[in-house]
Amino acid sequence: MSWWDYGYQIAGMANRTTLVDNNTWNNSHIALVGKAMSSTEEKAYEIMRNLGVDYVLVIFGGMIGYSGDDINKFLWMVRIAEGEHPNDIKESRYFTPQGEFRVDSAGSPVLLNCLMYKMCYYRFGEVQHSYNTPGGYDRTRNVEIGNKNVKFTHLEEAYTTEHWLVRIYK
Repeated sequence: MSWWDYGYQIAGMANRTTLVDNNTWNNSHIALVGKAMSSTEEKAYEIMRNLGVDYVLVIFGGMIGYSGDDINKFLWMVRIAEGEHPNDIKESRYFTPQGEFRVDSAGSPVLLNCLMYKMCYYRFGEVQHSYNTPGGYDRTRNVEIGNKNVKFTHLEEAYTTEHWLVRIYK
């Protein structure tokens, strides 16, 4: 499972079946993936089990300063999920009371504990880029992350590339 942007590449390069891709016409299927990414691990795991998901892939740019990552795309996942699942997903819950989308300690608790956040920032609190930045400093958003103690109940890290751009969980 991944966001639809990567469906063709995963299918073509890795010879794996994907749930959604750039040609998915079924908005409810894209919304279900968005709902999983925006939910807690427990709720997301139930969705993934029902869909027969073995692996989940995210693109994370916080290590190298890549701004086209899934955290920066995340609100679209939330919006699409809310369109199909308005009783479960509300975009406003991912913002601070002041209306800001933040991944630091001032971020919304719903955001700081959703599956997407956890998969991107798992073990990232242990990473210190240089002596003058704290552990868990996100180079894309230029902040110290708010949840450095990410733990998983159902998922485990399967693979992370050298610069953490691609992260895969099973």
